[in-house]
Amino acid sequence: MAGRYEKPRRQQVGHLSYTKNLPGVADVFLRDPGLYAPLLQFIEGVMTRPSQLGKAEREMIAAHVSRRNGCGFCVGAHHWTLVAMGVDAETMDALDALAAGDGEGLSSGLRALLRFADRLTERPDEIGQEDVNALMAVGWSEQAVEDAVNVVALFNYVNRLVDALGIEAGEPYFRQIGKVIATDGYAPLIETALKRAG
Repeated sequence: MAGRYEKPRRQQVGHLSYTKNLPGVADVFLRDPGLYAPLLQFIEGVMTRPSQLGKAEREMIAAHVSRRNGCGFCVGAHHWTLVAMGVDAETMDALDALAAGDGEGLSSGLRALLRFADRLTERPDEIGQEDVNALMAVGWSEQAVEDAVNVVALFNYVNRLVDALGIEAGEPYFRQIGKVIATDGYAPLIETALKRAG
């Protein structure tokens, strides 16, 4: 059964000869570890380092941005990461509602972050002091705002990488990767990439 916070995905097959048989974006990273190891370290830092933004909140931002961009692969992966993190059904429903324009079941702080993520994704040239002030007015620190900006910017990049390369997977893959990310973060990918990079 598809997760609630999943947007229907268009059917894709790898667009490059070497991505046709790759089961997921992790395999893209591991195919060229010398190039992607620094990106993986950045992902680990953005998504797991100590922050006023909890890890689940950062995963919610990643899922929300991915949904806004129509990146079904990333929506699926982050949906199942949230499930593995124990995010309750009511919160998942509220995330769906926010994507449809409501989101009343979310805290004012999270709702403000996700609306900021929408603006930064769709109209980055319009972001101004008033956007930062609105986040700080609901309790986010300047560092939390910067941390949120990094999550939004990162997943705008990853969404485009995944979709342009035609990476696709199904629920079994998403469940597996979600459990790994929820338990160990992105560190296992970094370790594997660094070993392969020699």
